[in-house]
Amino acid sequence: MGDGSPICSDLSSLKKVILKALTKNQILLLNEIEKNSTKTVTTLVNRLSRSNKIPLSTLKLNARILKELELVKYYISEPVKLTDSGEFVLKIIGDG
Repeated sequence: MGDGSPICSDLSSLKKVILKALTKNQILLLNEIEKNSTKTVTTLVNRLSRSNKIPLSTLKLNARILKELELVKYYISEPVKLTDSGEFVLKIIGDG
């Protein structure tokens, strides 16, 4: 390893991996969920679809993928929330 802190180096590498693995829509969703933790996933994706001109089906698919990755959790008629892993991802990529 180099002279730099191994943890900082590892986080930099991890950030690169995360940014390659997640789409811009998934990152948008994570950021919006963090800011709007009282909204249901349906309300949130509908608002984002209208405001960002992203197809609703695309956002629904990305929300489901984030749930499968255990970065978010949501249930019918309950607010969508970031999991601890989702919060960690946002901290790593520097958008949270």
